[in-house]
Amino acid sequence: MVKKSIFAIALLGMLASVSMAGDGNYDPGTGIGSVPGQYKIDGQWPYVCTVTWTPVDICTIKVYLKIGMFIEIDNCANLRIDMVQVNCPGGQSFPCYKKCITIKVRSNFAAVITVRKGALQTNNIINGDSKWKVYFRADASDPGPYGTTWNILGDGNWKTLDVCVEAWDANIFNGTPGQNPQVGEVIISAVPASTVCP
Repeated sequence: MVKKSIFAIALLGMLASVSMAGDGNYDPGTGIGSVPGQYKIDGQWPYVCTVTWTPVDICTIKVYLKIGMFIEIDNCANLRIDMVQVNCPGGQSFPCYKKCITIKVRSNFAAVITVRKGALQTNNIINGDSKWKVYFRADASDPGPYGTTWNILGDGNWKTLDVCVEAWDANIFNGTPGQNPQVGEVIISAVPASTVCP
């Protein structure tokens, strides 16, 4: 009977150790749990449940952009017209000066471009407002027609045209030889080509 009792106690001790080894948490201080380097668990392996939600579109919002009227003269800040002496055409008094430069313009609306004389400089090299003129011409390969208005399409593409200045009966004695003083200004303006109110 004693042998049977000892065997039963030994069996219970072995079952208890198996049960303790199966909890998956090894504590080196007490020696309870899985042996380092080993893992045993009775039941389902531990896991973290990750749910991936599928987005559901519930609203589509339309986006609008208010487009303003935009017109641009390329590199305007650096444009300048340096007139040079030319032979005087009929009706103009010596000495005569002329120069045309090509400008690039683009717009997102149909526009009418105009050119006009601005202020003369106080050096009076141009001999009064009636002794000079400004105008457009189509481009450098086309000497005419002359005019102060030009229509541009509003397609956003660059268009080129020439801005020309002529002066005659100039007071060249008011300047210093070899210098290139400013004598006046040219102003370019634009208005929409449409005559219909928005």
